[in-house]
Amino acid sequence: MNAFRLILTALFAGLISCGGQNKADSNEAQSESPASQSEEIVSNNEDAEVISNVYSKFVFAIETDGKNDPTDYFTAGALKKLQDEYEFDCEDGPCYAFYALRTKEQDSNPDSEDVSQVCSIEPVGDGWYTVSYLDMGWSGMTRIKIVDGKVDDYQRCVADL
Repeated sequence: MNAFRLILTALFAGLISCGGQNKADSNEAQSESPASQSEEIVSNNEDAEVISNVYSKFVFAIETDGKNDPTDYFTAGALKKLQDEYEFDCEDGPCYAFYALRTKEQDSNPDSEDVSQVCSIEPVGDGWYTVSYLDMGWSGMTRIKIVDGKVDDYQRCVADL
């Protein structure tokens, strides 16, 4: 039970450090016209689908057939950042550090069922989303920016819970 409280506390702290929506932002969103809110929901759904696909195909490599092209999901700037963060020898380049979008854990959480999945994708404004996930049973959060339907930037918010 203490581990559960620790995880919840860390997730809450990470959400705050990653930039949650404040009350003023909430009031602004409520004052938008229904048409602009509808367009934002459609955009958010499309962006959430991109993020889900990135995690399934590249980050957790659950739905991979080796034919997924990262340029379909990442901007050139994001791919450059992922290449720069790649820490191993790269014989058949380019090599990307997709692991930068997950926790830093190397092994499964022994108190879990080894689950890797996206739990939630929350918009935080200006194209940024907070992605909460389980990474081999470990909780993690990453901020991801979407530009023109592709991942443009990322920041790990909570690591090593």
